Amino acid sequence: MSDNNYTFSCPRCGNEVNGNSRYCMKCGYLNPSHPDNQQYMNLINSQKESYTVSNGGLSNVNVNVNVVRATGVDVAFGNNTGSFMICFILNFVFYFISVLGLFGACYSLYNGNIQMIFASELSYLLFGLTIFSIINYSMQLVYMKMNCRWWAPFIPFYNMYAMSVVLDGKKWVNFLVFIPFIGQLYYIVLLYKMGVAFKVNGFLTALFPFIMFPIIGFGSHGFNNVCYISERDSLEKEYKKKKSFFVVCVIVLILSIVMFIYSNTVSINKGMDKFSSYYLYFAADRVMTRTELKVKNNVIECDDDSFPKYLYFPTLDDYFNIPFYVYRDPIEAYVKVVEVNGELEYYISMTDNKYGFPETKFEDVKINSIGEFKELDKSYESGNICYFKRSA
Repeated sequence: MSDNNYTFSCPRCGNEVNGNSRYCMKCGYLNPSHPDNQQYMNLINSQKESYTVSNGGLSNVNVNVNVVRATGVDVAFGNNTGSFMICFILNFVFYFISVLGLFGACYSLYNGNIQMIFASELSYLLFGLTIFSIINYSMQLVYMKMNCRWWAPFIPFYNMYAMSVVLDGKKWVNFLVFIPFIGQLYYIVLLYKMGVAFKVNGFLTALFPFIMFPIIGFGSHGFNNVCYISERDSLEKEYKKKKSFFVVCVIVLILSIVMFIYSNTVSINKGMDKFSSYYLYFAADRVMTRTELKVKNNVIECDDDSFPKYLYFPTLDDYFNIPFYVYRDPIEAYVKVVEVNGELEYYISMTDNKYGFPETKFEDVKINSIGEFKELDKSYESGNICYFKRSA
């Protein structure tokens, strides 16, 4: 048997294990260097490059005592991340207190009037606070995934320096972060390398870091296929904490959107009114174009030859090719054709039982003239009724 007079830290529980031991006495982790375990270790294929962890970042070594294989990603103890629990508590408490503070301030400002509170700028503030908190916490998670201190993103220059140490490893290159303009370009390069290291798109990470940070931080991406943990079985615990924080943020985001819709109901209704005006104007143009063509080509059938002639449309069906017509209230309309000095003039009236316009010369129909109009004038009923010829 080879000389095994050494000790190593168990990667599963952190317990000190003697090199002569076949397994960790605390958790049962097999010592891969023990001769009796060689055949078993070959079966699980653990002979690969792994990582030791130090304050200076990562150093590559070809040993097998620091790494546990788990779901295709190596798991190693990180001693440079700081406390995950403290990071979570500070972020959650800050966010929770901020949300309560905003509600409390609005409650006091509007004397407890719920309608006034919902109609205030609270929705904007909640939305902005939540997005900021998600990005802020995800940045800390990303740094911990790279085995850097969770508070590193808050310190100017050091945040880039710490990232550079891990991603580049060349000490002299790290000082590029302190050079104006060059430092900013170098930071973009670091973001690209970060995306590649986490096996996400490097270009997207460099161009849209505030979108990619949450994806990396809250996701299951490992840094160069290594997932750093703080203690045994901490992966599940950390996942639950991240999930709970994210779920709370999503709930507040939904609440802020509901409040925004509520506070802007009047504006939304006005917008729908404007949309109806455009839609009816468009429909009127379609009806007039088709009707004028039919009249000029004498493909209409009338009770007699007298004027005015009326073409009544109880609903504008697919014949007029009006987009999205089947998804809205039916439109009722009539076209009046009169003869003046041998020339034909056209008048139109239209309504969807809520909006529309009374009988108006087609050239004078404007979007601004369309308003509340629920019923057509029945004058067409006593006039000369005409129809499109079915064969045309």
